[in-house]
Amino acid sequence: MGVLYGQQLDEWVEQYTNRLVRLAYTYERCWQTAEDRVQDAFVKAYKQQHQLRNQVDAFPWLARIVINECKMSWRRSWREVVMEWLPDNRQLVSAEDELMGKLESAEIYQHVLELPEPFRTAIILFYFEDLSVDEISSILDVSQGTVKSRLARGRDRLYRVMREEGVHGRQVEKCKTTV
Repeated sequence: MGVLYGQQLDEWVEQYTNRLVRLAYTYERCWQTAEDRVQDAFVKAYKQQHQLRNQVDAFPWLARIVINECKMSWRRSWREVVMEWLPDNRQLVSAEDELMGKLESAEIYQHVLELPEPFRTAIILFYFEDLSVDEISSILDVSQGTVKSRLARGRDRLYRVMREEGVHGRQVEKCKTTV
């Protein structure tokens, strides 16, 4: 059965790669990253081949996997950017780095203060007061799931606001498109 699956995967790669890369490009805006997402999707499709039920054309199923891979990749990347903006508890090496960190933290803190109440409180308690999700849950008298949701949504709003303000964090673009 493994040989049959391997042959099927080879056929999919041959038949659908170009179409899937073009689809991924609409999300990623970078050909190399789009190719990576399609490769990830093929690996996932290979592992989940049993879910494809006698469809004549596998493209719709593969396209859904590619779209999901692109969306998951985007979610991971914005979380990384937002996490770079939020303060960490590491010791800074030099006085200059410490000063720059304080100025950056003050700017970020100002943006956090502008968030709607449930998100603002969760972000401040978690990132600035270094409390756990469990501790925040007890303080706010809400479930841990609610705290996690508020943190995620708060980070998302913070990310959007800071991008609109032109604050880019320390992350360098992984891929630049060439003209």
